[in-house]
Amino acid sequence: DIVMLTTVGPRFGAGRLADLYESLGGSVTRIGKPDKAIFEAALALAGEPDPGTVVCVGDSVEHDISGGNSAGIATALVLSGILADTPDLAAVFDEQQAWPDYITDSFSFR
Repeated sequence: DIVMLTTVGPRFGAGRLADLYESLGGSVTRIGKPDKAIFEAALALAGEPDPGTVVCVGDSVEHDISGGNSAGIATALVLSGILADTPDLAAVFDEQQAWPDYITDSFSFR
């Protein structure tokens, strides 16, 4: 992720460090969201479920929602994450050309 949510708030993620290294002339091989291959690998690890029965849940339109869209699986955007203070979500969706199937204020396991 470019930005990740930590206990002290949003911080740069590995993707931001990769961007910086690349801007300095370094060579970067990216593995992870939003690349379709990482979603295909996750489905394979889960026993090849029907993609129509899977939902990608995340707080990043750029990574989670875009990746789920490209992999052909439903997506749910969690608003308590990195976009918590974003006033215009529609602009983010349009900018990233990615739209969630579902939006929820928060998400937790119990």
